[in-house]
Amino acid sequence: MEKHAMEPSVQKRATGAKEIVRFLEDHGYGHMFGLPGSSMVATLYEMQESSVQYVPTIHESVTIAAADGYARVKGKACASIYMAPGTANALANLYNAWWAESPILVMASQLDSTERSAGSNGMICEGDTVQIVKPFTRLAHELGRDMVVRPWLERAHRAATSMPKGPAFLSICEDVYEREGPVEDVPPPYRAPSRTADVSAIVTALATAERPLIVVGSQLRQSGGAALVEALSDRYEIPVGYDGGFQAGLGVGPGRARTVGTVMGRGVAFQNEADVVVLIGANLFADGKRREKPWFSNAKFIAQANADPKRIEHTQFANWTSVCDPAAFAEALLEGLAAEPPRAELQEKRGKWIKSLVAAAREPRPQPTDATGLAFANYAKGASYVRDALNQGWVVDESVMATPMIIDAQNCEDGRRYCGAPGGSLGWATGAAAGVAIASNEPVTCVVGDGSLRFGVHGLWTIAALNLPITIVVLDNGGYGSTRFFEREYIARRGIETNLTKPSYYNMDLRSLGPSVASVIRGFGIDCTELSPEDDVDAALKTAWAARGKGPNAVIIPIGFEGY
Repeated sequence: MEKHAMEPSVQKRATGAKEIVRFLEDHGYGHMFGLPGSSMVATLYEMQESSVQYVPTIHESVTIAAADGYARVKGKACASIYMAPGTANALANLYNAWWAESPILVMASQLDSTERSAGSNGMICEGDTVQIVKPFTRLAHELGRDMVVRPWLERAHRAATSMPKGPAFLSICEDVYEREGPVEDVPPPYRAPSRTADVSAIVTALATAERPLIVVGSQLRQSGGAALVEALSDRYEIPVGYDGGFQAGLGVGPGRARTVGTVMGRGVAFQNEADVVVLIGANLFADGKRREKPWFSNAKFIAQANADPKRIEHTQFANWTSVCDPAAFAEALLEGLAAEPPRAELQEKRGKWIKSLVAAAREPRPQPTDATGLAFANYAKGASYVRDALNQGWVVDESVMATPMIIDAQNCEDGRRYCGAPGGSLGWATGAAAGVAIASNEPVTCVVGDGSLRFGVHGLWTIAALNLPITIVVLDNGGYGSTRFFEREYIARRGIETNLTKPSYYNMDLRSLGPSVASVIRGFGIDCTELSPEDDVDAALKTAWAARGKGPNAVIIPIGFEGY
């Protein structure tokens, strides 16, 4: 019998661009958001034969914001940006995505690895982009010559999508896109969800407290624990409030009977009255800023659970902390209280307390007599107009100072479709709204201040170019109301005689400075309704919501300039 020598096995090879597209398809990344650049054309060429759709933007800040919005819906997103200038342009909204713990995989092109130079005086558009983004990413790495692409893509994907989630960044040299290298398939490792510690002390505290309070952050929604906390709240008469400040998402539904608002918003009463406080997935209760008064002045026991160990490390006021999955923590509390429930008469007292908090929040406020009081009254008025927005679809909120009031005004019991920018970097909402609309295939209400809209004008191009079903609601107070507020606060701290020196409001009063907001929106071909104070706002919004199925539109609502 004739014997044949065994033929040596030949390892498959492919270009980095092909491996990137194959990775995107394997992981179900249906879209890539990007701004084309010379060093990334290989990936764009390969993408035309794939199932991945390329979503064009005209500025990298929009690229990242749109990917962020998309990730809030789909659980992951991919963005492509151009070298050092593009990375710098993207940084503001990468910062927002970091605060939101948004699972974005960002790929930035880089100079050919054979031409990379040391230091900052290199070739045009070259720079150490890894160092630029490292503070605001879960992983940041550069792929150079002879580095195998797929393992790093898998690693970045895991870093972005595992709790705690957040952006991951790969700087990819041009030759890595174009040269062939070995094909390596990396099987994804099984990651068991983190388990919480013994929660018996918290269960006992919640079972015996007269005025317990749960405060939730957007991390709870991300982990899938919102329904568990809502069940805790409903079964055992525990009010739920939102993390202070801007929200990436709502941990529970805003229109629920036991949702009592935002800490530092209308929630001053529940913040100070609670005797036991449990923080679940909250991001803003860190001790980085010195406080004159404690967050919860009457609380005898405070517990905090968060998936990010850094959040726990920075928190010093809690009696009990755990690094764990928020949903697993909520599930453990639910099981514990089922075995050790509060007494019936105690739950009755709690129910009365919750009703008193809700009633107090709905009481009319006295007519303000100063500029700051008038400003916040104007924000509340603007928020009341969009009270039905969550019932109409998704809400993307960058109303800044009005944000707590926008949230509190919502009457929808489902908070799943709310998205905000917790980092506070302006120019996010228009791009994010585009990403949310693409991912959800549902209508979106994008609520912005007129100042935020000016920062985010580039996002209008993508909204118009793709004819997305978005209604842009502009709460127009004539410029940058938040900055005017801080200048008045500065004057008050300094004790300056305001009858001699009024606030400057330099570049904060835009009522007659530069193009109008309406003209900017119409310049992108978007239908825009500009209301006067006498117009019927509710009717205008209903008309806009009904028409956006045919394409984007905008409604500008004047909420008043607070003066001096």
